[in-house]
Amino acid sequence: MNIRVDRAEADLDRLDDEIAALIKGMLRRGDKQSDIAACFLVNGGRISEINTGQRFAGIEPASEGELPPCAPYPSPYELWKANRETWRARVALEKALDDIQEALVAVRRVEQQ
Repeated sequence: MNIRVDRAEADLDRLDDEIAALIKGMLRRGDKQSDIAACFLVNGGRISEINTGQRFAGIEPASEGELPPCAPYPSPYELWKANRETWRARVALEKALDDIQEALVAVRRVEQQ
């Protein structure tokens, strides 16, 4: 099996009409092909194929309001780090909620006396 072919096929599996419309919209907006490839984690060649009409020729570009923000895009490491921090915040908030609920139960007991 050819690794290059496998990787190219994996890129194509990630691309569908909706993503192609976004890519076309980003190209129309003036985004660099390398930035678009980074945004969707695909090889830049796939972006070029969409740009030249070799793939998804019949798909219209997405409107400006549907597009992701312009580059730079966070790296996978930055996304992982942000996700980890979000998870830590969620755990802290759930703990705070438990503490608040316990305090409310205690307040209700005192009020009933």
